[in-house]
Parts: sequence; structure tokens; C-alpha cells
Amino acid sequence: MEGRFSSTGSKAGRVAMYALALALASCTASADTAEQPDFAIRDIAVVLRSSEPFTRASDFPARVESTLDAALEYWGGGWDHLAGRSITFEGNQTVTCGTHAGAFGCFDGNIRLSTRDPAFPFSCVEQTVLVHEVGHAVIGDVAHEDPRWMDFGAVMARLDGRRGYTASGEGDCQLFVSVWQHPPDLR
Repeated sequence: MEGRFSSTGSKAGRVAMYALALALASCTASADTAEQPDFAIRDIAVVLRSSEPFTRASDFPARVESTLDAALEYWGGGWDHLAGRSITFEGNQTVTCGTHAGAFGCFDGNIRLSTRDPAFPFSCVEQTVLVHEVGHAVIGDVAHEDPRWMDFGAVMARLDGRRGYTASGEGDCQLFVSVWQHPPDLR
């Protein structure tokens, strides 16, 4: 029986097979419980964990795509920088990013971002920190040393003037460049 597994093999062999079976079962279980995307843009999974009105608007997928396109152009990136990743829109005011529990957005290989400002809910995807997090996906720069972190005029010009959504219907989508900006981190 050389090269075959035998049910009458050694105790160590049975323990190893049992451990392998448990490991495979846990991989299958975690894959089955992974959150399914609500939709995809190109090769990017988009997950909605928010009930903000703009995330439920019929034009939301197109608005996410056009915001990503503007951000990628600004940062000098392409769709390949986001391919195979996910973007999760969270309903909480903050997301956890590494050891920082109070972030408005995070890029850790995938993008997670809040759909709420500390003072009010956002009315459109363009008001979120998506443009900022795309910057991390394209150039990295966790210390925010690139001067583009303080500019964003070109992105503002491209995305400004769109409508927003509130609980009572359509509203303004006023953009604030300060949402995307970040001064260089002090060392």
C-alpha cells in the first residue's frame, strides 16, 4: 500500500489527516460566509453596509465608477490598481484602519469608507473619502508626503455640480476639498 493512505495507518498519520480535514473545512466555511458584493464595477467588488439614500439611488453604480475614474486620473493610476479589490461603504461614522479606530476611510488592500460625516450624513458618493483612498491604492504614501494630498482642484472641477440624495428626495451634493486633503504626517 505504498503511496496510499490507509485507515489502519499510524496514530500520527490519522492525526495529521484529521488536522488537514479541519483546515480544509475551515477554509470552505470562511469562503461560504464571505460577504457577497452588491454589484461590481469592472473587476472591483462593491459592498453596501449603509442605508444612506445616495447608496440606494439608481445612479449609484455609475456615480461610483465616474468618481473612481476621476480619482484614478488625478493620481495617475489605471483600473488595474483596483482590479480584484473591494470597496465597502459603511453606515458608521468611522471605520477601523489598522490600530486606528476613528478613520473615515481605509485602504489596506481593499477600500472601506464611511458614508457619514461626524456632523451629518453624506448625500453623494463624491462627498466621501473615496478619492483619497484611491490615492493610497495608486501611490501608497501613508505619510501623505506627495503634494497632491493638498490640491484636488482638478478632481473638484470634474465632480462638482452633481445632485445628491436625502431621506426626503433629491438634494445638493456640495463638495469640500478638505474631505480629501491630508497634510503631510509629522514624524
